[in-house]
Amino acid sequence: MTTARSRGLGAEIRKLRKEAGLRLEELAEQCDWSRATLGRIEVGAKVPSETEIAIILGTLGIKGQERTRILELAEDAHKPHWWEVGNPGLPQQLVALLEFERSAAKITDVSIGLVPGLLQIADYTRAIMVAGGLKDSDVESRVSLRMGRQTVLTGKKPAEFHALIDESVLHRPVGGTDVMADQLRHIERMARRPHIKIQIIPFDLGAHVALNGNQLIMEFHRQRTVVHLEHRRVGAFLDDPAETSPFVESVASLSKAALSPSESAKLIATYAKKMEERHVSDH
Repeated sequence: MTTARSRGLGAEIRKLRKEAGLRLEELAEQCDWSRATLGRIEVGAKVPSETEIAIILGTLGIKGQERTRILELAEDAHKPHWWEVGNPGLPQQLVALLEFERSAAKITDVSIGLVPGLLQIADYTRAIMVAGGLKDSDVESRVSLRMGRQTVLTGKKPAEFHALIDESVLHRPVGGTDVMADQLRHIERMARRPHIKIQIIPFDLGAHVALNGNQLIMEFHRQRTVVHLEHRRVGAFLDDPAETSPFVESVASLSKAALSPSESAKLIATYAKKMEERHVSDH
């Protein structure tokens, strides 16, 4: 059974293979396997045994902490759910998240505190990273990573994207009023793309299901839906249909209660103008 962990493991192996400058068939030959066997491992359809993963890592020359990390991921790759707690550096789940976003047919981001990552401009992201206490030496690399993720919306075959954003997000001048004005204008422009749907959850709605926290839902053509939940240094991927379906269902009801895309665009433009006026008055 394919799980979020096994797909994440496959993404890690593919990344290591490419970094080694090897094609799929070349690594398969060096491991004395068929191309199909290694291909199934890289897409998460086959969980490699302890011996098989050791052969892959040995062939690629992976040692030390990186080898230990991959072995630990492989050990639990057959299990549903994937929790990560307390990693102070780049999240171990990041490679998997990038792969899930890249291969998703539809991405839905329910965002309560901040602009969804796939819609952020660099200065907005930078302000978040600095406020979160990230080391100065790591800020720019993290900003670049987030900007790089956005190609899933701007490439030749972009994913369908649906953002549900709480109205409070529009009111918060992250990075200052000038940065926030630019951020809101960017959201306006992105909302004009045919594959992107942006809705604002208005204050007037009062209590709603999304107040429980942000959620990123990634749906695929031939694989299970994956839900990503994140809070500071804790991240989780859910892939059991019994647990992901309530998130998908809640989006449907929330979408009906939120402002329409056209109403949302008008509200975003109103807040953008207010930020621009505040910036002028402050300077």
